[in-house]
Amino acid sequence: MARQMMRVAHATQMVKTLKRAAELAGGWTALAHRLSQEGPRVSKQGVHVWLQRGVPIERALQIERVLGGVITRDELRPDLYQGYRRVEE
Repeated sequence: MARQMMRVAHATQMVKTLKRAAELAGGWTALAHRLSQEGPRVSKQGVHVWLQRGVPIERALQIERVLGGVITRDELRPDLYQGYRRVEE
């Protein structure tokens, strides 16, 4: 039961963070465009699918990069990066 509650909490956080990322990028289309410039093409609809299925690991890293670290990988994927702290260079 506790594991399921943790998964729900992580999913809720991921959805909120992904929506914030889209807002910071200038909308869903703008986020998809910025991600497509840096890696494999993704559509606005493809980004929207992540709201239900979760952000793929490589895209979490890419979102962190294209938004200059304002949104971090641990916010997008707390199930994988819980406790992650970026080391400033």
